[in-house]
Amino acid sequence: MLDIYRYEIIDWDDPDIDPDPETNNLLHCQQADHLGAQAEMIVAQLFLGHWAEVQFKKQTAEYCVVGVALSDIWLVLLKDSPKRGDWLRPVTRWPAETAEIRQWEKLTGQTWRGRR
Repeated sequence: MLDIYRYEIIDWDDPDIDPDPETNNLLHCQQADHLGAQAEMIVAQLFLGHWAEVQFKKQTAEYCVVGVALSDIWLVLLKDSPKRGDWLRPVTRWPAETAEIRQWEKLTGQTWRGRR
């Protein structure tokens, strides 16, 4: 279970050091079919609002979180950073689908009124 308060920062890779979207989590998440150019803002806003850890088959992540940011609802996969144990690393993300939205609504008591 994700305890967001044990993490000091969100671990994003520096594009100047690693310019490959296959290995750089920021560049990967900034791709148009993922979070887009606002990836950092979306992850930050998601954790400021109502978010929930949902059940989702994970292969490269430890946590699967659904929450609202920039007027949309997102599914974000995260794991502990290999750099430091108190850093949380986004792995990938995409707009949440109906099953994830229903789990989020059940866990948060909120209702998603946007489109999907």
